[in-house]
Amino acid sequence: MVRVLIGNAASRVAVLAVLLILVGFVACGGGAEESESLTMGAMDESAMVEAASDSFSLSQTDEREVSEALEDSAEEEGSEGASASFFQSSPLTDEAQTGVQPKNRVIVRTVDMGIIVPDVPEAADEIVAVAGRVGGWQVSSDRSQRHHATVSVRVPAEVLDEFILSIRKMADLVEFETSSSRDVTDEYVDNEARLSGLRATEERLLEFLGQSAKVDDALKVQAELTRIQLEIETIQGRLRFLSQTSAFSLVNLSLTTKPGEMDVEIGPDAATYRAGLSAGFRATFSPPDGVDEFTFTWDFGDGAEPIQGNRTAPTTEVGERVTSTVSHAFLDVEQSPYIVHLNVRGIGDAGLFLGSDTLIATVTEIPAIEVFAGEDRVVDEGDNVDYSGSFTRPEELWDFQYRWDFGDGTATVLDVPAEGDTRAMSEHTFRDYRLEPYRVTLIVSAQSEAGEVKGSSSFFVQVNDVEGFVVGGWDVGGTAKSAVRALTAVAQVLVIVLIWLGILSPVWLAILAAVILFPRLRRRFSGGSWPAPRVLRRRGQDVDEAETTGDTARDGTSAVPQAETEGSPLAFAEPATGAVVCDQCGREIPGNDPIGNPPKYCPFCGADTDFVRTLSGSRHASHRQQLVAR
Repeated sequence: MVRVLIGNAASRVAVLAVLLILVGFVACGGGAEESESLTMGAMDESAMVEAASDSFSLSQTDEREVSEALEDSAEEEGSEGASASFFQSSPLTDEAQTGVQPKNRVIVRTVDMGIIVPDVPEAADEIVAVAGRVGGWQVSSDRSQRHHATVSVRVPAEVLDEFILSIRKMADLVEFETSSSRDVTDEYVDNEARLSGLRATEERLLEFLGQSAKVDDALKVQAELTRIQLEIETIQGRLRFLSQTSAFSLVNLSLTTKPGEMDVEIGPDAATYRAGLSAGFRATFSPPDGVDEFTFTWDFGDGAEPIQGNRTAPTTEVGERVTSTVSHAFLDVEQSPYIVHLNVRGIGDAGLFLGSDTLIATVTEIPAIEVFAGEDRVVDEGDNVDYSGSFTRPEELWDFQYRWDFGDGTATVLDVPAEGDTRAMSEHTFRDYRLEPYRVTLIVSAQSEAGEVKGSSSFFVQVNDVEGFVVGGWDVGGTAKSAVRALTAVAQVLVIVLIWLGILSPVWLAILAAVILFPRLRRRFSGGSWPAPRVLRRRGQDVDEAETTGDTARDGTSAVPQAETEGSPLAFAEPATGAVVCDQCGREIPGNDPIGNPPKYCPFCGADTDFVRTLSGSRHASHRQQLVAR
């Protein structure tokens, strides 16, 4: 328990002096940061002490009451003895009195370095070995590429500077080095204070758990105890992490092989370009064997964004490659000349190789060549027609020449105008007629300080079809052409029809088969009635048609041929229309068929069977049974 003893005026003055020093230190903004670990109990205690120090006429009884109040406040917040440490040996009090930072700060240091070494794998192994010798270890590494690797190690904080010095000696060149420090003292102290309070709470909960007489109370205490213990473990883990990270600094190293040199050639050291006109840029370079991945960057020096690319191609020269062409236009003439810079980077099994080249670009205002080729026209097939165009000749240009492109596949006509001449003349014959017009183009070119300057103009020529050999007003050639065209069209239609017939052949075959087979299948499976036998009356003699097979009757005489030869036509007698009897139920059914055929089904029993016809009271076999018997 804390006891604040203010026994005499001297002690009161001492307490007041300490409080005044604290208030003045905070008001001036000096001193170190106050630790976030101070609990609310300590703050309440200091407030009560200030109230006690302001009352210099307090009696001994009042002083004891203040002391007891401080004790009760400290017990309620779980920070027993905090007031004593506040007045006696608190780091914050010491810091406020001396005006200096405490010595035991928790600092986390991290170093990032990029170095160039002769051999990346060997250097990476050496770095890990050095870290192990000073008491550190490897955290991670990436050695997937031969020319580049990354290694992360942790070394004791007290030997970090010596370790960095050894890395510098190992490298051929230090590309970059950054060091950062992070003060985590406040977080560490705050977590310690929270841990102390949670442990005190844990002890009280354990006491309550042992004193709980009811199960419900014990369960509630156990749940709260579990939560407190989880927070304690979390804070302990955070404290361990801060301790380890502050005790062992992290060093991240990027290792790169020392790049080799590569020849790069843009072209001439200086060139002139026309303002506002897009120009193409490309370069050649000679990489060593074992390098197959390339990147290049063009910086035109006029403030425009650099252009990057990775597309290259081999040239006819052995071991030489060329970059893809990039386009750029210089807009400002006043800032001319510009320094164009190209960097080429090659990577492969052979390592890393770099190359660069520069170009002085001069930008000037160059006038354009205005060209007029002519207006659209119509000519006849086979006629030789003259063509004439005009153009301007600025004084800044020289070596003028022009060429005609008639668009019919013939060679272009190239010519050089006379000095001061501004006209371009030519003649041409279009030998083939076609529906679409021909595009005729006149191109005029000249030389300037910025290189070749061109201008062009175009027009269309419609070629008419001329009649050929005419006899008596009849164009033989035209007719022949029309006939050929008509036959060609017919042939195209026939070919298309045949193609579709071939494609749809399964459909046509199916339809044809259905047309041919359907009648036969219908007669076979229709199940219709058999026709009644017809009686042939021939020369006073009755012959049953069912008894005649072919041309011979039952008696062996020829039926039809004899009737035909003797000139007596055959006559068919009307069939009998008597009743029939069902074989299943035995009932007699009247024959309602006009030709005397029995019904297909029995109207009484519904049987589909043979019937027996009754004629003049006698029963005879049906015609179907007669056929089966024969």
